[in-house]
Amino acid sequence: MPEDLLDPDLRPTVLEESTFQERLDRWVDVMNTCEQFLLAGLRREIGPDGDLDAAYRQWYEQQMEEHDRTMIHLLEQLNRRLGSGG
Repeated sequence: MPEDLLDPDLRPTVLEESTFQERLDRWVDVMNTCEQFLLAGLRREIGPDGDLDAAYRQWYEQQMEEHDRTMIHLLEQLNRRLGSGG
């Protein structure tokens, strides 16, 4: 998405002069934060005594099934558009 379409408050704040390592560290921080949100959401669903590892495995399995369905659909569309018979 072009930057001029983003709300200024939502634009990434990576400074041009930041190093690769600083950018990588920032990305890792974002990924860790996302994981914490995911785990908190799962914990909310299963309650304080639920099995968080099992809930995560189930969530991940569902995500991968959805991903596989999406990839199959995209490949079918590509195959159809290329006119290939199989």
